[in-house]
Amino acid sequence: MNDLLIEATDRTPLVRFNKSQQELHLEGESYPEDVAAFYGQVIPTIEQWLTSDASSIDVIINLIYINSSSMKALYRIFDILNQGRTAGKSVNVSWSYEADDDVMQELGEDFKDRFPELAVSLKTLD
Repeated sequence: MNDLLIEATDRTPLVRFNKSQQELHLEGESYPEDVAAFYGQVIPTIEQWLTSDASSIDVIINLIYINSSSMKALYRIFDILNQGRTAGKSVNVSWSYEADDDVMQELGEDFKDRFPELAVSLKTLD
Protein backbone atom coordinates (compact mmCIF):
# COMPACT_ATOMS: atom_id res chain seq x y z
CA MET A 1 0.00 0.00 0.00
CA ASN A 2 1.49 3.29 -1.09
CA ASP A 3 0.75 6.94 -0.46
CA LEU A 4 -1.39 8.59 -3.10
CA LEU A 5 -1.43 12.24 -4.08
CA ILE A 6 -3.55 13.63 -6.88
CA GLU A 7 -3.47 17.40 -7.07
CA ALA A 8 -6.77 19.23 -7.50
CA THR A 9 -7.78 20.68 -10.85
CA ASP A 10 -10.79 22.76 -11.81
CA ARG A 11 -12.69 19.48 -12.42
CA THR A 12 -11.16 17.05 -9.94
CA PRO A 13 -10.62 17.08 -6.20
CA LEU A 14 -7.40 16.87 -4.26
CA VAL A 15 -6.96 13.25 -3.22
CA ARG A 16 -4.37 12.50 -0.59
CA PHE A 17 -3.93 9.13 1.08
CA ASN A 18 -1.23 9.07 3.72
CA LYS A 19 -0.33 5.48 4.58
CA SER A 20 1.63 6.24 7.75
CA GLN A 21 -1.13 8.45 9.19
CA GLN A 22 -3.95 6.31 7.75
CA GLU A 23 -5.75 9.37 6.38
CA LEU A 24 -7.68 9.93 3.19
CA HIS A 25 -8.53 13.49 2.13
CA LEU A 26 -10.92 14.44 -0.69
CA GLU A 27 -11.25 18.19 -1.22
CA GLY A 28 -12.65 20.36 -3.99
CA GLU A 29 -14.94 19.72 -6.93
CA SER A 30 -15.51 16.37 -8.59
CA TYR A 31 -16.75 16.24 -12.16
CA PRO A 32 -13.88 14.69 -14.13
CA GLU A 33 -14.34 14.02 -17.82
CA ASP A 34 -13.46 10.36 -17.22
CA VAL A 35 -14.69 9.38 -13.77
CA ALA A 36 -13.55 5.76 -14.16
CA ALA A 37 -10.00 6.81 -14.97
CA PHE A 38 -9.83 9.36 -12.16
CA TYR A 39 -11.33 7.22 -9.40
CA GLY A 40 -9.61 4.17 -10.88
CA GLN A 41 -6.52 5.56 -9.17
CA VAL A 42 -8.29 6.06 -5.83
CA ILE A 43 -10.43 2.95 -5.37
CA PRO A 44 -7.52 0.45 -5.62
CA THR A 45 -5.71 2.37 -2.87
CA ILE A 46 -8.74 2.05 -0.58
CA GLU A 47 -9.05 -1.63 -1.49
CA GLN A 48 -5.39 -2.13 -0.53
CA TRP A 49 -6.13 -0.48 2.81
CA LEU A 50 -9.02 -2.92 3.28
CA THR A 51 -6.77 -5.95 2.84
CA SER A 52 -3.82 -4.50 4.77
CA ASP A 53 -3.12 -4.99 8.46
CA ALA A 54 -3.97 -1.33 9.14
CA SER A 55 -6.49 -1.08 11.95
CA SER A 56 -8.01 2.31 11.21
CA ILE A 57 -8.53 5.14 8.76
CA ASP A 58 -9.66 8.74 9.05
CA VAL A 59 -11.46 10.09 6.00
CA ILE A 60 -11.81 13.84 5.57
CA ILE A 61 -14.23 14.91 2.85
CA ASN A 62 -14.69 18.53 1.89
CA LEU A 63 -16.33 18.53 -1.53
CA ILE A 64 -17.87 21.66 -2.94
CA TYR A 65 -19.57 19.97 -5.89
CA ILE A 66 -19.93 16.39 -7.07
CA ASN A 67 -21.66 15.14 -10.21
CA SER A 68 -23.72 11.95 -10.38
CA SER A 69 -20.95 9.85 -11.92
CA SER A 70 -18.53 10.89 -9.19
CA MET A 71 -21.21 10.15 -6.62
CA LYS A 72 -21.26 6.52 -7.77
CA ALA A 73 -17.50 6.33 -7.23
CA LEU A 74 -17.90 7.88 -3.79
CA TYR A 75 -20.53 5.28 -2.91
CA ARG A 76 -18.02 2.62 -3.94
CA ILE A 77 -15.43 4.17 -1.64
CA PHE A 78 -17.94 4.25 1.23
CA ASP A 79 -18.81 0.62 0.52
CA ILE A 80 -15.15 -0.37 0.83
CA LEU A 81 -14.83 1.63 4.05
CA ASN A 82 -17.95 -0.10 5.34
CA GLN A 83 -16.40 -3.48 4.55
CA GLY A 84 -13.41 -2.41 6.61
CA ARG A 85 -15.67 -1.47 9.50
CA THR A 86 -17.43 -4.82 9.24
CA ALA A 87 -14.01 -6.50 9.39
CA GLY A 88 -13.30 -4.73 12.68
CA LYS A 89 -11.31 -1.73 11.51
CA SER A 90 -11.93 1.72 12.92
CA VAL A 91 -13.32 4.07 10.27
CA ASN A 92 -14.01 7.73 10.99
CA VAL A 93 -15.45 9.96 8.29
CA SER A 94 -15.60 13.74 8.60
CA TRP A 95 -17.94 15.30 6.02
CA SER A 96 -17.61 19.09 5.81
CA TYR A 97 -19.78 21.49 3.85
CA GLU A 98 -20.38 25.22 3.54
CA ALA A 99 -23.02 26.47 5.98
CA ASP A 100 -25.36 27.55 3.17
CA ASP A 101 -24.85 24.44 0.99
CA ASP A 102 -27.99 22.37 1.56
CA VAL A 103 -27.12 19.97 -1.28
CA MET A 104 -23.77 18.89 0.17
CA GLN A 105 -25.26 18.76 3.67
CA GLU A 106 -28.03 16.44 2.46
CA LEU A 107 -25.54 14.30 0.57
CA GLY A 108 -23.48 13.88 3.74
CA GLU A 109 -26.63 12.98 5.66
CA ASP A 110 -27.49 10.45 2.96
CA PHE A 111 -24.09 8.76 3.30
CA LYS A 112 -24.49 8.74 7.08
CA ASP A 113 -27.93 7.10 6.76
CA ARG A 114 -26.86 4.56 4.13
CA PHE A 115 -23.77 3.50 6.06
CA PRO A 116 -24.88 3.55 9.71
CA GLU A 117 -21.97 1.34 10.82
CA LEU A 118 -19.49 4.05 9.81
CA ALA A 119 -18.73 6.89 12.17
CA VAL A 120 -19.73 9.79 9.89
CA SER A 121 -19.65 13.24 11.42
CA LEU A 122 -21.12 16.22 9.61
CA LYS A 123 -19.81 19.71 10.18
CA THR A 124 -20.04 23.11 8.61
CA LEU A 125 -16.92 24.92 7.49
CA ASP A 126 -16.04 28.12 9.31
